[in-house]
Amino acid sequence: IVMASLVAASTSMMAMDLQYFLGAGVERGDVDFKSTVNIPSAGYSENESFSNDATDLKLKLGVILDKTHRISLSHVNYGIEDGGDFRIILGNYDYLIPLNEDFRFFAGVHLGNANYEEDSDLKMSGLAYGVQVGAIYDITKNIEFELGLAYTKYNVDKSFTGTESGVNYNAKIELEDSTSMSAGINYKF
Repeated sequence: IVMASLVAASTSMMAMDLQYFLGAGVERGDVDFKSTVNIPSAGYSENESFSNDATDLKLKLGVILDKTHRISLSHVNYGIEDGGDFRIILGNYDYLIPLNEDFRFFAGVHLGNANYEEDSDLKMSGLAYGVQVGAIYDITKNIEFELGLAYTKYNVDKSFTGTESGVNYNAKIELEDSTSMSAGINYKF
């Protein structure tokens, strides 16, 4: 049964129309953070939300299956204005919806890892997941222009506890979500 499954899978992969691509572009993201500080002995608690905008280079590598499914790996490394470094590596799946020979829309999902570092004190990483939509226009047979929007949620946080001047405190900082817009060029092999 296992051998028959492997033969069937390899035969269907050979029958598929595979087209590999490599992409580069610019991504602008708005990343939302939330911080909480508690001082139990004083009955003090404070929550604050803030966001950072950043623009940086986005790289993609992937494959288009039968002209309707696209699987890719993407990387972007935002330099946050506070001196932070925010790196996201995502596995993406897109369903391609053709309008004509040269133009198509896409809708998909992504899942991966987000890593945030600020100085040597604050390092946190965790799961990133979300959805994306966009459009692709074929400039030539091998070169396409892509424009996309994405929404990403994060399971990334770090908790702190300590004592300052004899007063115990605890704090937590977390990445909540981000919205991003990207534009780039893909080269299809």
